[in-house]
Amino acid sequence: MPIVITTFAYPSHKQNEITKRFLQVRKKYPVDESLGENVASPVKVTTDGIRVLNIIIVKEGKLEEVLKNRQKDNLQYMDIEGFEFSFEVWSTFEEAVGIAGLEIPE
Repeated sequence: MPIVITTFAYPSHKQNEITKRFLQVRKKYPVDESLGENVASPVKVTTDGIRVLNIIIVKEGKLEEVLKNRQKDNLQYMDIEGFEFSFEVWSTFEEAVGIAGLEIPE
């Protein structure tokens, strides 16, 4: 199952605005657990601002829908100055080994 990692970045002085917007977005677009499992949302505060990762283990056949939903959610923040986001799709180790045509020894 693929793993989608979304990175959000924004200036620290926008924290209250981002948090208020997050609560509004969650009401408008609740988490759809049928698409995957949200396993972590770690936050890092730096001198450059705040970075948040969102890590989702995607259920079989749901990758395209997860990416569309993440895009829709993140576009709700685009009017906030300094807000940026990106997506990465990762494979599990087992998937990567399988793609290489190898098997993991038991």
